[in-house]
Amino acid sequence: MKWKNKLVLVTGVTGFIGSNLTKELLRRGAEITGIDNFSYIDVKIARKKLTFLGEIEIVKGNVARKDTWKKVKGDFDYVFHFAAPSSITLFNRYPRKCYEETVFGMWNALEFSKENNVKKLIYPSSGSVYAGNKYPHKENIYPKPRNLYAAAKIACEGLANSYSDFVDSVGLRIFAGYGPGEEWKRDFASVVYLFIKDIMNDKSPIIFGDGEQKRDFIYIEDVVKAVIRAAEIKYTGIINVGTGKPVSFNRVVEIINCELGKEIEPKYIGRPSNYVEELKADTKLMKRILGIEKTTKIEAGISKFIRYLRDCE
Repeated sequence: MKWKNKLVLVTGVTGFIGSNLTKELLRRGAEITGIDNFSYIDVKIARKKLTFLGEIEIVKGNVARKDTWKKVKGDFDYVFHFAAPSSITLFNRYPRKCYEETVFGMWNALEFSKENNVKKLIYPSSGSVYAGNKYPHKENIYPKPRNLYAAAKIACEGLANSYSDFVDSVGLRIFAGYGPGEEWKRDFASVVYLFIKDIMNDKSPIIFGDGEQKRDFIYIEDVVKAVIRAAEIKYTGIINVGTGKPVSFNRVVEIINCELGKEIEPKYIGRPSNYVEELKADTKLMKRILGIEKTTKIEAGISKFIRYLRDCE
């Protein structure tokens, strides 16, 4: 599909996924309006690095509030709703605030899309909705979330389904995303970023348990590819976005040390209750529906991420 001159609304435009998505859509010629309240990020770093902010229309406000959406002017072909707190850490700190922003923000995005005859709404769910499930982590199983963050994502999926007669949407259950754009997420970035920064600074990364817990880490370029592809196809519903190849935290530390030429040992501490040992995306639907056959290997992704961070210093 040609994106040139397509009218696009991106919420959470300064966020990790939102900023990378916006840069790619601008590269393809889309005309973009963004919504953001510039919270949960290091605004100074974000404004310095997100040079595209001068190229798009910005509506400042909280997506959970109706008055924010009333300030959005114009017709839009697509809405990418990525304005929501993006980690369990944030939900633990501000549970009520994060839940309301996530769920009411989604409701407002659906209402806006319905009222304005938007062609399609794309929104992020999370691989963490499967935390209480055994393998395989397929889209058709009944998910068992084990924290408020994942429960909020399930609520968003339910809202999208309740609007399915009015709004075409795709919810992407994104697993452990990492890559450029995390550096303004501060301490709620991915463990990949946190481990890299610690080892770069000759500090021992902190790991809960023995480090053999595994996550399905997926590089941001692959995530953006999936998000855009989800808008281009006729499919509606839920799709996993991952590699299908989970990697242990110990292995992540090993890769980073190798890339940096260091031998920093992690510090192991007790794991919290209800800790998730392993998440692994079943990627059959992603391959068949989105046409994404190959994803970035963890070694290549970490190498690219480290080069990017070094260039930013």
